[in-house]
Amino acid sequence: MSKFDHFFQESLQYRQERGIKRQLKPINYTDSLHINHKNTAYINFSSNDYLGFSFNNHLKQLSQLYIRNYGVGSAASRLITGHTEHQDDLERNLARFLGTEAAIIFASGWQANVAVIACLLENLPKPVWVITDKLNHASLHYGCKAGQTKQIRFHHNDMQHLKERLEFIADEKGTKLIITETIFSMDGDQADLQTLRQLADHYDAFLYLDDAHASGVFGHQGQGLAPRIADLTMGTFSKAWGSFGAYIAGSKALCDWLINYCSGFIHTTALPPSIIGSIHAALELIPNMSDEREYLYRQCHRIKNKLSSWGIETGTSTSQIIPLIIGSANYSVQLAQKLQNKGLWIMPIRPPTVPQNSSRLRLTISAGHTVDEIDFLLETIYQSLHFNPELWQAS
Repeated sequence: MSKFDHFFQESLQYRQERGIKRQLKPINYTDSLHINHKNTAYINFSSNDYLGFSFNNHLKQLSQLYIRNYGVGSAASRLITGHTEHQDDLERNLARFLGTEAAIIFASGWQANVAVIACLLENLPKPVWVITDKLNHASLHYGCKAGQTKQIRFHHNDMQHLKERLEFIADEKGTKLIITETIFSMDGDQADLQTLRQLADHYDAFLYLDDAHASGVFGHQGQGLAPRIADLTMGTFSKAWGSFGAYIAGSKALCDWLINYCSGFIHTTALPPSIIGSIHAALELIPNMSDEREYLYRQCHRIKNKLSSWGIETGTSTSQIIPLIIGSANYSVQLAQKLQNKGLWIMPIRPPTVPQNSSRLRLTISAGHTVDEIDFLLETIYQSLHFNPELWQAS
């Protein structure tokens, strides 16, 4: 017992009463998109494994080869003894694939966003004016907090409001930094990238784009959407790439500067060889996954058309992330349970991850889902809508 347990318990009770208490559910994977929970099998429609790579044989084989050749751990940070030739090769090949001058690998997307944004805010010429999308991922907001800089937020994907924000500080000295996402993680919609680039150029602002949910899925050969637009691209290996870790891509000067100034890079143990091997393998495969990406686009379009025809609100999603917006946190939990009872694993997303009264089931589609599985998904949702209309109309 801790003398602070009463505080923890009261805080948990508060969330429990509002239907937003989080709990861990232990699962076992049978393959990339099928899981087992309490001896029951489910089709996983909550995974970010957009190409079904997490069980890919080539990734597993190269990961195992790297363990045999290089061990299970890197044992130090990159600037001590954690930087190896195979990491060096990977970063060069990654930059070549992305079409940028350089790229460097970080431990995770969260760590990269927080560490790099804080580093920029602490070191760029002062004052730093940071302008962010209101619905940015939590790691982007937390990076601003870690950098001790107040955000100037613009309405979600509202380029006119962003322009107004920039115009208001147009004559101010210092550095202007625009931070947003390409594909938004909770809504699945896409930023207006060309307008972002034009506004950044017009107002002499640095453009930081989180490309985590586009990397491997969108862009030429799966490059993502940001590399040809952003001054700095953050992407992850933990989603379509099927593995773990993150990358920052941009100019060579930028990447060299981060190696020297970014505490989150300098003081973090390097990724283990097994992960580097799996990333190498994914990089070999992703450029040739055009058929899988096209299949994924078609299925997502079909799903959204069906849901829309049934009156289910999916926002402005244009990607493999499809929010089924319910409104009520408690109702979203109840719906998730009803779908789980039918063999579908679709997790409810509630405040504070999403705004109040916008709780949802976050449906994510993978190229690994078969047509039959998607048909089963749609039929099960339709039956749930038919028999539980009050839950779907909670908003």
